Amino acid sequence: MTTLNGGTAATNANAPTCTCEPSSYAFVSPPPPTHQFEPLADVRRVLASGSPLAELLRESYNIILEALNRYGPEGVALSFNGGKDCTVLMHLMYAAREQHAQENPTENVRPIRIKTLYVAHTDSFPEVDEFVAYCEPRYGLDLVKIYGPMREGIQSFLDRYPEIHAMLVGTRRTDPFGELLVPFQPTDNGWPDLMRVHPILDWDYAQIWQAMDELRIPHCVLYEHGYTSLGGIENTQPNPVLRNPDARCGYDPAHKLTDGGKERDGRIKKRP
Repeated sequence: MTTLNGGTAATNANAPTCTCEPSSYAFVSPPPPTHQFEPLADVRRVLASGSPLAELLRESYNIILEALNRYGPEGVALSFNGGKDCTVLMHLMYAAREQHAQENPTENVRPIRIKTLYVAHTDSFPEVDEFVAYCEPRYGLDLVKIYGPMREGIQSFLDRYPEIHAMLVGTRRTDPFGELLVPFQPTDNGWPDLMRVHPILDWDYAQIWQAMDELRIPHCVLYEHGYTSLGGIENTQPNPVLRNPDARCGYDPAHKLTDGGKERDGRIKKRP
């Protein structure tokens, strides 16, 4: 992993120390039990299953394949920060790279490497950084970590990889400023020239967790501690909606949140 733009990470004095039992594919320390790593097979299995998720997955997966066909595998990067949405996207990206390699053997180099930008909070949770580090070798991420302003960070990333013309982003319509986005959207004026690709715009909270389960995708252990939306240490806490005094951690895991509209209730709003 390469770090650009300097910056220092805060220590997490308030990090959760709970040892809750993780779900089958949560990342914990030590790593999850070894199971077959076959993202493309996972995607094809769900697409053929007739699952309620299948059609939505097909639309998103085709957007990624279209991006690879437009810009080539070396021209498409991934924005990844360890959160649930971009974790699903990372799994789909790897699967699409596998399929593209099978269909275009002369254009692809093995093993698959995915140029990845990690815009980190200066007060990031160690659990998030640990999960990102776990994903680097698993998904073949050539990861560049930046702190500081997003605009300058993207420019530094593009200076390092000038062949990049598009970046996959895990934004959904329910995210701030996400309601008017389209799957292929150029950056705004004044920003580095880049095509933003949004494959999972129309997914809801429950569908993200359904995909985690059906595609057998690991996720950051904080989601097992009641966190439902991850920011930095100073602005993120377990979701109060999931408070459960009978749970070992005092909170139910994120996938048990039934009202997706309360996904960000664990974010601490800044005082005016």
